[in-house]
Amino acid sequence: MGIAERKEREKEQRRSDIIDAAESIFFSKGIENATMDEIAEKAELSKGTLYLYIKSKEELLFAINLRAIKILLTMFKETISQKKSTIENLIEIGRAYIRFSQKYEHYFKTLLHFEGSENLNLSHDLYAQMCQQGEDPMSFLTEMLRKGADDGTVRSDIAPGVLAHCLWSQTTGILKLTKIKDFHIDLKTHSEDEIINAHLDIIYHGILKSS
Repeated sequence: MGIAERKEREKEQRRSDIIDAAESIFFSKGIENATMDEIAEKAELSKGTLYLYIKSKEELLFAINLRAIKILLTMFKETISQKKSTIENLIEIGRAYIRFSQKYEHYFKTLLHFEGSENLNLSHDLYAQMCQQGEDPMSFLTEMLRKGADDGTVRSDIAPGVLAHCLWSQTTGILKLTKIKDFHIDLKTHSEDEIINAHLDIIYHGILKSS
């Protein structure tokens, strides 16, 4: 290994360590309450050294968001089966998203925060590159919907990309609802599973191609 290559690996490792520190602070204190001073202390670096690797808290949030996306995409890929129809696999993808929100609650919250932010002052080139290569959950879902339209199991009157974003937004909304269902008096007697299964049933019949 050459000197330049070793230095690059050390730089990437240091950056990864900083992201790990940011995760710990973000997840324990909340994104809004975390400070770069706390992250630098957690990473055992001076604030000046920290800024040599990371330009802002928004850049750290973006990096953690990419970690979340990669985990979710892996779960999507692992859940589908060649033995199932496309529409059955689409429902399994929905269930995978639900499992992700439960197993990786902090990453799920990071995704919600990132998608809801309007003032992120950083380039999304890396995210755009992932989308272009189809290496993100939304592209994967869109491609599955396109496959379903092609094989005649999924309705084709709505563009796959539009349908994918609708399904993503609807499922995200349902997951938010399950977190605060006890606030809604009329939902207190209904379980989280009941609400989720009802949603998936609506999704199934909503995307199923009419015979």
